[in-house]
Amino acid sequence: MKKFFIKKIVFISLLFSFLILSACDKYSDSENIDFTYHIDVKNLRIFAKEDVSPNFLNNVGTAYEAMFTDGSMIDPNMRSRYLSISKSEYTYQRVGVESSFEKNNDYAYGNPPSPYDDNATDYIWELNEGGKEQVGEVIEHLLHTITTVILYLTYPEAWDYNESTSALSLATQEAVDKGIYDISSYDELKNDTEIYQKVLTQEYAYWLILAEWDYYITAGKKREGISGNEEFIIGTPAEIEAQLPIGHQLYQDYVVKILSTPDKATITSLFL
Repeated sequence: MKKFFIKKIVFISLLFSFLILSACDKYSDSENIDFTYHIDVKNLRIFAKEDVSPNFLNNVGTAYEAMFTDGSMIDPNMRSRYLSISKSEYTYQRVGVESSFEKNNDYAYGNPPSPYDDNATDYIWELNEGGKEQVGEVIEHLLHTITTVILYLTYPEAWDYNESTSALSLATQEAVDKGIYDISSYDELKNDTEIYQKVLTQEYAYWLILAEWDYYITAGKKREGISGNEEFIIGTPAEIEAQLPIGHQLYQDYVVKILSTPDKATITSLFL
């Protein structure tokens, strides 16, 4: 688990550097447009690097689609607004091969074609083998895109990571203040306040939803002896409701009305 967190912060640091540099290049060079194929799922375009297996890309799309089944808690108007904003704002997800990135960090450079521009966050990596780590990789980065990009664009008053009084920021601070969310691994990002706040709230929202879905075991994020892990120590819906009322309310007000908990057996079967 410790290795996971070290690798995670390295990837975050590198990828945000690539995002900043890529944003300066507005598609003037066709060589930078190197996402050779894509799929569209629930108004999210998912771009893949040329070495991503088609089966993996399709399974990522299936996993995202599994978050939009019908249910009694879904608010049709809120879901419709979310999907409409996702389409109109050209939100997208990038998929690459982890081993290619590890061999050459420049692999993460490049832009998708216009009009897809800034409304994305990080990569989903296709790993060398499937299992819980691959499940965790896919679910984590889909949730990053959902929260940091699409919910931010759809409900900025609640999901603005740069606003200290937003519901997201208040919920994140609640978890930090209570010693549930350990943010020390992100200290090296403090020199850039915007990126620091974005990462802290992004990772918090991921852990919150993962716990509300009771997905820590399925995603391989549970540490022995506790329900959570070193970074976020609680991992069940009951613990979230009891210990993080602000976070639980954020989940109830938005996430549960738009997303459904993806079936664990279905998700696991996609990434064996």
